[in-house]
Amino acid sequence: MNQEEIRNNNCKEDREVIKKGVDCLLNGIGEDPLREGLIRTPERVARACEEWYGGYCKDPKDVLNRTFPSKGYNDMVVIRNIRFYSNCEHHITPFFGFTHIAVIAGDRIVGLDKYIKLVDIFARRLQTQEVMTTEICEAIVDVLKPKGAMVIIEGKHLCVASRETKNDSAEFVTTHRYGLFEEDISLESRFLQYINKTLR
Repeated sequence: MNQEEIRNNNCKEDREVIKKGVDCLLNGIGEDPLREGLIRTPERVARACEEWYGGYCKDPKDVLNRTFPSKGYNDMVVIRNIRFYSNCEHHITPFFGFTHIAVIAGDRIVGLDKYIKLVDIFARRLQTQEVMTTEICEAIVDVLKPKGAMVIIEGKHLCVASRETKNDSAEFVTTHRYGLFEEDISLESRFLQYINKTLR
């Protein structure tokens, strides 16, 4: 069973289990789960988890499967500034930023909004930025069979900003390339030019 199948099998959220876990956390940090400000916190967190981690119950292939003929268009399509919010799997703390995608189509293309939905699916899972970058690119390659694809993610991580090093200015950039973007550095240079105004 691969990772995607495991995630799909585990996508049923158990709200009661989450509520018990939050109770344990509150007790563990020395709080009183029964005080007025916290008494409904487990329920609130359980409901929020349905949104924060809703990506486990969605298959990226379903988002990309409705395709159209490219009709000879063979230049780069760039989708930049896709804002995302995710949670780091190491500390379960938020990381957020922007995803930029470049695709050189094969025979099929997909509605541009589908790339935004694709990013959202992977962001709404416990992640590392490196793995998220790879998964987005590989999903595009797997379904659309493009001639080339590249994904760049720039993120800020609250586990870095709020603990140990306490550096809230550090930003992290990750990349993944496929096909023509691996073979022709000029394509990557063009892509970077298109998004240069947005990279911080």
